Amino acid sequence: MMDNILKKWDIRRTFYLLGGIFFIVTAIKDQIWWVAIFGIYFISMAVFRFGCAAGNCKLRLTQKEEKP
Repeated sequence: MMDNILKKWDIRRTFYLLGGIFFIVTAIKDQIWWVAIFGIYFISMAVFRFGCAAGNCKLRLTQKEEKP
């Protein structure tokens, strides 16, 4: 579990973490508490590495095979 949290950080996970922190800070500062849900979601994606932070959002392009 700790290996998943501490290792293999890439730019996408960093942006998710920073975006989540931004949403949390904005929610606290402006007292718009429902925005904190988005912050918690993005932080959890970065920390626990699920969703797009795990690299599952890539589109795999395959070439069609030509039939003779």
